[in-house]
Amino acid sequence: MVQTKQLDLEIEKTRNLVVEMRDKIHKSSEVLEKVAKSDSFGDVNFDIENARIQDVLAQQKVMESNIADLIIGLEDVTEGFGAEFKNMQTFSLSEKLIGLFSKKKANSMRNDRVRTTSLAGNLQDLLAKSDTIVGILKEQKDVLTERYKNSEDSLRSVIGQREDVTEQLKATQARIEELNPMLLDIENKMAATTNQADRTKLESERSELATEYNQAQAKEQELLAGSQTLERYTSMFQTFVDSLNNQIAAQNTLINKLSIDTEQRIILYKSLEDSLKTAAQQDVAHQINTLGTKVDTAAEETMAGIGAAAQRHIADLLELHESNMVNSAEIQRRKQLADDAFARRFSEVLEKHESSNYTAN
Repeated sequence: MVQTKQLDLEIEKTRNLVVEMRDKIHKSSEVLEKVAKSDSFGDVNFDIENARIQDVLAQQKVMESNIADLIIGLEDVTEGFGAEFKNMQTFSLSEKLIGLFSKKKANSMRNDRVRTTSLAGNLQDLLAKSDTIVGILKEQKDVLTERYKNSEDSLRSVIGQREDVTEQLKATQARIEELNPMLLDIENKMAATTNQADRTKLESERSELATEYNQAQAKEQELLAGSQTLERYTSMFQTFVDSLNNQIAAQNTLINKLSIDTEQRIILYKSLEDSLKTAAQQDVAHQINTLGTKVDTAAEETMAGIGAAAQRHIADLLELHESNMVNSAEIQRRKQLADDAFARRFSEVLEKHESSNYTAN
């Protein structure tokens, strides 16, 4: 069996990276919820949280590239099994040595080996690794989907807060615009009056307007700072939510490709193994047929029975082959779509893979 220890190590490394990534996403999502529920605007350290989100974005690319590498590595390991198929078609060293003395004996040994060889172990190993990778992807997708929904709700709340603050800011600024001419008007009246009682009344009105004006200015500064803070939060967390959405799309692309690859792999393995074994059986039948005159009538009757059974078996195989070809064509179509989507999203990984071998067999 082809050794895939390096691939196992890469799978475990990716699993740890996904867990680490999940923890960072959880923390950023919690902060977003905190901002959405907060009545003040300075409870969150913007710089720290922004750095964390940028780290999430950077690690997202690393994680997706690692998983793409795993899928490509899985394909490389699968191609490595092609040597085992080739071995089933060719003579082994011992069979070649026997063939020097008896070609018939060498053919018989090879046919026996092909009939008794099973590649199920290799296929099960591949399927187990594929299932492990899909499990990591689906688990991460579930986490991302939940966090995306919660974070999107929180983001809407933050956007709503900013809209409310903006409306309050506009109203406050409008009131300041109203108070300015009112204060100027009272000051002009105070300068023009000589009546002490009227002046006292005007000073009282001016004091009230000045107090309201100062309060409005202070409110304007507070709302302006709050609006700017919420604008920064909105931009920062919009990036975070977009990142979650992109990650979900990437998970879907990876899951789709891996699932279709695995489905195709099962059919191809089974079809090829059956074909090789059928070829060996037909070779034996041909050798029996060439005995011809060397057997007696009873052997001929036995051979006739074998021939009839072989014909029925071949007919069954042809029917099975026709069904397999239809299934294979549909899977090929779906695989092409999945491969195209994978290539579009992970073109950089594929280019790097062309010049490097990521998986040691």
